[in-house]
Amino acid sequence: MSENDRNKNKNNRPKDPEPLIVITTVASFADKEREITRRLQPVKILRRNGQVHHVQKIRKCHEEPVGHGHKQVHVTLQTRDDRYLDIVFDTRKVGWYLVYEEAGMLLD
Repeated sequence: MSENDRNKNKNNRPKDPEPLIVITTVASFADKEREITRRLQPVKILRRNGQVHHVQKIRKCHEEPVGHGHKQVHVTLQTRDDRYLDIVFDTRKVGWYLVYEEAGMLLD
C-alpha cells in the first residue's frame, strides 16, 4: 500500500468526537425553584480550542444503553451565542464529547 493510499484511508475514517470539559450540575432529585430538572444538566462548555459556551437552554436529553452496563447521555442544547450543540456523556469513558455543532439553526 502506497503512502497516498494510507493517507486516503485516514481521511475516510470518521473523526473521533472532540472531548470537552463540561461544567455540569449533578442532582439526585429535581428542584424546580433552582431550575434543576435533570440528573445531569450542563451549565458551561470548554473546548480544546479555547472557546467557552454558556448553556442557555437544553432542547433534548435522552439516555441510550451502550454495551453491558454502560450508557450514553445525549444532550442537545442551545448556547447563549445561538449555537446548537449535540454532546454526549459516556459512562464507560466517564467523559463528555462533542457530536455535532451548528450555528443559528434549530435542531429538533
